[in-house]
Amino acid sequence: MLPKWHILFGAIFSLILYLFLDVSLINSAIVFLASVLIDFDHYLFIVKRNKDISLKKAYIWHKNMGQHHKPVVHIFHTVEFLVLIFILSLFSTFFLFILIGMLFHSIFDLIELGYNKRISCREYFLTRYLLTKDIYNFRNL
Repeated sequence: MLPKWHILFGAIFSLILYLFLDVSLINSAIVFLASVLIDFDHYLFIVKRNKDISLKKAYIWHKNMGQHHKPVVHIFHTVEFLVLIFILSLFSTFFLFILIGMLFHSIFDLIELGYNKRISCREYFLTRYLLTKDIYNFRNL
């Protein structure tokens, strides 16, 4: 999903939390930021892959990736990372609101990937990626 949609839906969701569910402005802002900043891992992937820190080039690369490609790992979108944030949320409400934002974002990603029949374009488990990364050659994407 394009960043503009995550920003829009994240803002609406955060506003609903603030206005109707008695969530503080700070916690609503944390949910919003988590729902948008989770995509920073897309940039990290490209920096590692291409050895280039250009945000514009990273955006263009992801946008032009196409419908069918080998799975790409985005570390903040993995089940293991979400489980880590969940465990931290048991001890801190700060992480609870981060988890809410990340889950909100991930649900929209899954809906969009499913709708476009691209569910296999992303690696959801970091452990599986690490165990099988030798079979992927991301230079050929």
